[in-house]
Amino acid sequence: MASMMLSAAWISPVLAQFSDVDGNRQYTWAKASIDEMNRRGVLTGFADGTFKPGQSVTKAEFTVMVYRLFPLLRNPESEAIPGVPENHWASREFAELYSTTWPIYAADMQNFDDESYIYKPEKPMTRWEVLMTLDALFSDMEGPEISTLKVSDATKELARVKDIPQRQFASYDAFEKNNKAQSLMNPKLALIREGAGLEWAGDLDYVKAQALYRFMKLGIITPDASGFFYPDRQVTRAEIVTILNRMLAAAGEDYAYVKREEPLSGAYIYPGSSTGFGTNLYYTEPENNIVLGESPTWSLNPGQRLSKVAIRIESRQVIDLYVTINDETKKYTYEQLGNGTGKISFDVTGLKSFHVRGVARYPEQLNEDGDNEVMIYVMDADYKED
Repeated sequence: MASMMLSAAWISPVLAQFSDVDGNRQYTWAKASIDEMNRRGVLTGFADGTFKPGQSVTKAEFTVMVYRLFPLLRNPESEAIPGVPENHWASREFAELYSTTWPIYAADMQNFDDESYIYKPEKPMTRWEVLMTLDALFSDMEGPEISTLKVSDATKELARVKDIPQRQFASYDAFEKNNKAQSLMNPKLALIREGAGLEWAGDLDYVKAQALYRFMKLGIITPDASGFFYPDRQVTRAEIVTILNRMLAAAGEDYAYVKREEPLSGAYIYPGSSTGFGTNLYYTEPENNIVLGESPTWSLNPGQRLSKVAIRIESRQVIDLYVTINDETKKYTYEQLGNGTGKISFDVTGLKSFHVRGVARYPEQLNEDGDNEVMIYVMDADYKED
């Protein structure tokens, strides 16, 4: 039915009079958007002359609408989307559209613990699901950033929406015990209050808060005059054309997919973070490629890279470090590393990665029963370890 509805509508995308819209005061607010999306062939009417403005919209229908409205937002080097069979009428649109982002962000079922996800193309979408799916697809769209606000001020701003609950936990342990299955498609926000401090409970809560804040401020998806967003209500055809018309005005019809660079292999560190790797020196040398990634979009300072890193070791054996930057290798001795109690730091401005290798100075003294475990820690030079 959905396939027939959209394909039939696509045959003659012309300005039309819809018997259930024109002259119907109930849909005066959506009339201009219905006309515009009909003119563009994004979503048109039925053969009987109706538009059916109150009918719900499925994930597949929504996906095809966005695909048609933003022709530059497509990834030609796409992959199949879990949950969408190859013979599904919208499989191409799903593949090309959701391959422009990490597909889990727009999936109907999400498991961020094992990074598994699935799409449900025939599931009617809720208003919240439309919000989060658009946020995933248009992550590079300019707009207000909630990171410019203190968390306490941000929660007050979002509290104006009466039906998006905010729950505060006394600790991260309490939060994790009560939130086993986290999902961006769950219209709830969680925070941690420790003393006078207030923080988002996790990365997903920040992403949801940012999406709600950005789309409300841009006037794309908003609560009503009484402060109700109706997150669990199925979105209608009248609502979706209005949302997409606003999306077109905010993002511009030339909003395009920009191919990201292939991620480098190795251990990633960002501003404010650290990583560690180790081995048993008797069997092998510890080494790793350290990738200096940009701060994620959901962080307080997205897009930033480290300019200075520090390295320390934990080892009962004497090891020296060899750090390779741009094919030039520099040696740092066990003594320079404080005999295992200090650390070295160096500038990495403009670098994308570097290589670290630990080498036993006296390999002939190693024996299988000895304490040969070694750990190498690489971190933001300003990182405060516990």
